[in-house]
Amino acid sequence: MTLTSVAQYAQVSVSTASRYLRGQLKVNPETAARIDSAVRELHYEVPAAPSEAPSPRRNPVIALVVPDLLNPFFAELAEEIADRAAASDVELVVGVTGQQARREASVSDLVAKSDAIDGMIYVGIHRSNPRLIAAIDAGLPVVVLDEEIAGSSQADAISVDNYSGAYQATAYLAQLGHRHIAHVAGPPELSTSRDRYRGYRDAMEHAGLSVSDDLVLHGPYTERFGASTFPYLARAEQPPTAVFVGSDIVAVGMLASAELHGLRIPEDLSVVGCDGIRVGEWLRPKLTTVQQPVAELARTALEVVQARIDKPDSERVQQVLPLHLVIRGSAVPPRT
Repeated sequence: MTLTSVAQYAQVSVSTASRYLRGQLKVNPETAARIDSAVRELHYEVPAAPSEAPSPRRNPVIALVVPDLLNPFFAELAEEIADRAAASDVELVVGVTGQQARREASVSDLVAKSDAIDGMIYVGIHRSNPRLIAAIDAGLPVVVLDEEIAGSSQADAISVDNYSGAYQATAYLAQLGHRHIAHVAGPPELSTSRDRYRGYRDAMEHAGLSVSDDLVLHGPYTERFGASTFPYLARAEQPPTAVFVGSDIVAVGMLASAELHGLRIPEDLSVVGCDGIRVGEWLRPKLTTVQQPVAELARTALEVVQARIDKPDSERVQQVLPLHLVIRGSAVPPRT
């Protein structure tokens, strides 16, 4: 019998079982009893302790999985988590999946099978990842950050109030006097995209404005998608005077290419983004946006995964952090 079998039988991660049996991890009595029972039932032979003095307890190792580092939001989030991990004597390894479902699955599998990694902070860009769910079921401490993953109801989850953020952004444009407001959204299958669309739709309805299907576009969170939206918006029966964009990086693409389509921002089209990436402050005009609490996301995720490593049987954490509107220069009242 292998250590993996013991961990699966005891419903803990391989790392937790390994560190406990080596005397490097203190777990609660219930978890200890499960691991001890698994060792007896499976006739697992615990490796004998070395005769020399025991090695000092190592720092916990946490894997951070992100879709890419090209999107400044993910880069800033990774940087913040890395800084806080270093300050907490936590070793951090980073896996980049390139926004590919296959790589999300393979990285999840790699982390789950590693005896050197104690837990994972997972930021996905696809709705489904069966290998991640298998790792969670096997006892790997996982915090799902930002995007909801199907079947991950047993894992700790930290997210932001995307509905409220989108509502704030759209309501602000309506308060400025805009009546034809478009929404450039992310992939429709993602929970963030769905919540932001609901916030946009409800804010429009509460302002007495109609939601036009030809003013709602879905696409990937990339600059290229933002740059490609103008021909589609121009085809609308009533072209928009403002747009709420579901991602700052998409808004960057729109601001960069607006002039090529004969548009001035904000004179011809007001733009409000979502994420609050630092580059938005350097654009001309500066980007009005709904800002994510990146520092708070990083701090909370790191604290929760560390707590899960130390106490695998503690109650599941599910926390939603607020977004707030940052008003800059890319949104103004419409021209009369």
